[in-house]
Amino acid sequence: MSYITPKKYSLNNEWNTPKYVWDKIIPFISKDKIIWLPFYNDGASGKYLEDCGFDIVHNTDDFWESNHGDIVIDNPPYNSKYIKRIKEQIMIRLIELDKPFMLLLPSTSVQTKYFKSIYNEHFQLIIPKEKYDFERFEGDKTKCPFYTLWVCYKMGFEKDFYII
Repeated sequence: MSYITPKKYSLNNEWNTPKYVWDKIIPFISKDKIIWLPFYNDGASGKYLEDCGFDIVHNTDDFWESNHGDIVIDNPPYNSKYIKRIKEQIMIRLIELDKPFMLLLPSTSVQTKYFKSIYNEHFQLIIPKEKYDFERFEGDKTKCPFYTLWVCYKMGFEKDFYII
């Protein structure tokens, strides 16, 4: 992997996915699968999913060296001062593991060269009707400056494209 140092921005990747966002995708998640949350942050998302009856494994080790659960459903970091094109590298790693996933990513991710290069018949999209906000910690919301969508891989949905 290539490593870079950011020059024009500071990284701020510690954001939780709020409960209302999880509520919108819970109908797409099978309760018989163990969900791996490799980007667990402070644990609010994992606790909420456990409260909703899901079996959760969160990362206590290095994502790049580990493999847990049956599926990954998470909001990964969008930038890294150490890993160039981190969203691409995360998807490639999960595809190499043959791990079904749902990743909440900026909507522009599907317009990139890297996405087009890894895209195959196993990808599906869930597109929100609204712009999601995120939380620094539970209850501390911030307005997100961009739209997001769920990039899904091998999740086995009936359709390849959903608007929720």
